[in-house]
Amino acid sequence: MPTYGKNDFKESNVNYLNKDFLEIKNSLMNYAKSYFPNTYRDFNETSPGMMLLEMNAYVGDVLSFYVDKQYQEMLLPLAEERRNILTMAKMFGYKVKPIVPSYTDLTFTSEVNASSGDASKIDYSNGGIFDDGIEIASSANSNVIFTTLEPIDFQISSSADGDTVGTTLTSGLASTYTLSRTVRAVSATQKTKKFKIGTPEKFKRVTIPDTNVIDIISCVDSNGQNWYEVDYLAQDKVPITTHYTDDASRGSAYQDEAGLQSLNAVPYSLTYITTTKRFTRETNQDNTTTLVFGNGLLKNGELVDEGYIDLEQVGITVAGQYGDLQTSIDPLLGNEYSTLGETPNNTTLTITYRVGGGVSSNVPSGDISTAPTTLPAQNGNVAARLSTVTNNNPAVGGKDEEDTVEIKEKAKAFFTTQNRCVTKEDYEARVMNIPAKYGNVAKVYVTRTAEFAEENEYDSIVEYINTIVNQLILYQQDLQDAVSTGQVVLLPGLINNAADSEIMTNLQNTITDLPSNLILNQNNFGTIDLYVLAYNSVKQLVGNPHIDTTGGNNNLPSTLTSNISKYLDNFKLLTDVVTINDGYIVNFGVIFDIIAEKYADKQQVKINCIQRIKDYFKIERMQFNQPIYKSQLEFELMGVEGVRSIGHVTITQYKDHNDPNDDMKLTEPTYTYSRENDAYVDQSTTGDGSIGYGYKYNFDFAMSDDGTIIIPPTTDTPAVFELKNPNENIQGRVR
Repeated sequence: MPTYGKNDFKESNVNYLNKDFLEIKNSLMNYAKSYFPNTYRDFNETSPGMMLLEMNAYVGDVLSFYVDKQYQEMLLPLAEERRNILTMAKMFGYKVKPIVPSYTDLTFTSEVNASSGDASKIDYSNGGIFDDGIEIASSANSNVIFTTLEPIDFQISSSADGDTVGTTLTSGLASTYTLSRTVRAVSATQKTKKFKIGTPEKFKRVTIPDTNVIDIISCVDSNGQNWYEVDYLAQDKVPITTHYTDDASRGSAYQDEAGLQSLNAVPYSLTYITTTKRFTRETNQDNTTTLVFGNGLLKNGELVDEGYIDLEQVGITVAGQYGDLQTSIDPLLGNEYSTLGETPNNTTLTITYRVGGGVSSNVPSGDISTAPTTLPAQNGNVAARLSTVTNNNPAVGGKDEEDTVEIKEKAKAFFTTQNRCVTKEDYEARVMNIPAKYGNVAKVYVTRTAEFAEENEYDSIVEYINTIVNQLILYQQDLQDAVSTGQVVLLPGLINNAADSEIMTNLQNTITDLPSNLILNQNNFGTIDLYVLAYNSVKQLVGNPHIDTTGGNNNLPSTLTSNISKYLDNFKLLTDVVTINDGYIVNFGVIFDIIAEKYADKQQVKINCIQRIKDYFKIERMQFNQPIYKSQLEFELMGVEGVRSIGHVTITQYKDHNDPNDDMKLTEPTYTYSRENDAYVDQSTTGDGSIGYGYKYNFDFAMSDDGTIIIPPTTDTPAVFELKNPNENIQGRVR
């Protein structure tokens, strides 16, 4: 009989690294040979004992596979199942697209009358305004339909428009003009479905059966109330876009809410509302789209968050007013139960959405030329009609559903950015990507606020506080001296002495004598300075602070700055205070002297050189604080056919300091402000009120030591060099 004492115990030798069938089978065989040598010896493949061993090895292999697979599917880089990848992408905040549409720019034309007072001018007031949502079919494939995403406004002039003479009278003056407007379009068509909702349900899910839903246009219930799409249900602020035609406070795109006019058109204004009627959108595994609503109901017919309760709280009676229990438990909870939105109940939801996209929607240029249906203008102008439409550029970007690799990579990128503005580049990229309908942002520069206040008698708020403290110390010493000499008799809570009252009055005057910049100008409390420039109708920069803002001005429209501020509120950090400023513009001209080859046509060489300078200084290429490399410009001119050598190239605002005879000069501009010796000098009183060059800049002082680089203004006043009027401000001589 075997004994099982301490001396006879054998420690089991189990290898936990064996996972596949063969390794587990061999491990079981070795285990049986080691621990049961006299009990089982038949290891033939056909024996019943080996059958049991192999069955155990099979079960172990299957279990190991599922354990490894489940762990693998928990990691985004290793996951393979689309369902799990969609779930993890949702966790990272990335919204998977069921299909990707193509986009293109559609150019519409319409004829308007010439101005009755001056036939050489266009009467834009006769132009029509057409709503978005106009559908145009592809000429090659009628199943591919493009829908305009923004109104077509023939009352706004922009740099991209091509307004030409349409019909000319016998007098030689135009009677009508053909206006062109380019708007964004997407390969999609509009659909509508109704869903009947019964009893309330937490996080109600409504699934649209179409598999190619691009976006949700609207969701309206039976009572005519809108439900708004948000990125996540806890988001209680919803952006609302208002076109100027729907805003009673704005008469045109050039007018802001206060009635001030601007040279820059901003068609839309951006506002945010707080609402409980919100939903989020999800893409399912089968590429259908689901709308997910909140988890609460309104109580007592109220429409604010305080009147909202969680669905599970319905029917529960709590002593006292609503919220007392919540407040008594934890004062930090706030509106804990009113942050996930409302769920619809006993109503019918009408959902309007767009479907389309895919690879087939990538059509070539000129393919979308089907004449649009004659549409009346939104502003009631029955004479205004759309004449033609075409796409000068191909429609690109369309593709079928995102594959798993794309989803994983985009989800990782989205998780990294966190959709927040943290760095300088984050802010610049976010502002440059603001939708064009909120304003045409041309250039942006971001920097931290250098000083707490400007142009006051105190260098900083710390110095001012020290001044107050010193005054308090002096007051205390004077009061003690007055009491010790019997000049002041103190009564509790009273000031009953003239000397004491005088001291207190002086102290009060010191405290209230706060510099206006520290207390009135809230912009000085900002932590981030944002300098922005926009384009006007002829693609010239709009900005320049300090320029007279009366009448038609060259400053940024207040509607644009307001839109940028509201747009950034969703992305900036809580501790960041952003100040939006007009950027600085330094306009200039170019004077050149060139020696041509003997065989060259000097007039043609001059024309080619002027064109090369225009291309080099295209405003799209110029950025804030970007220097001008004069040596590179000279290199570009040397590449012009027929140029033998370069006498000199001068960047200036008036005179050619390289020409001793002063033969060539630009038209002397009227300056509003100037910058001499790296400091702006107010010259507004010497001008005639016109904008002219905007800012005077000493190009001689800004030249590098070797004369090859023109240095821009310092970063505290970031500026952009602009060749504003190339046809007038480029002069040259070819010898």
